[in-house]
Amino acid sequence: MHPELIKAKLRMAGYTLADVAREAKVGESAVRLALRSPSLSGERAIAKVMKKPLFELWPDRWTKDGKRIRPRYRYLYEDGVT
Repeated sequence: MHPELIKAKLRMAGYTLADVAREAKVGESAVRLALRSPSLSGERAIAKVMKKPLFELWPDRWTKDGKRIRPRYRYLYEDGVT
């Protein structure tokens, strides 16, 4: 999902990134970083507030079974590749 869309959905739900960070007890920088690049604590905080699985928010970073996609091994997680 596009970072601006995530921010918009959070705002529509009445949250700021700072609110998300406080609720999850993580640094605000981790939450902000998650919008642009991998940040485990930030991604989990946003997903929890939005009540969405990680793979729905960041399909390029997470598989449906909850595994982190690492660019070096991306081919292991793509559908239809053997």
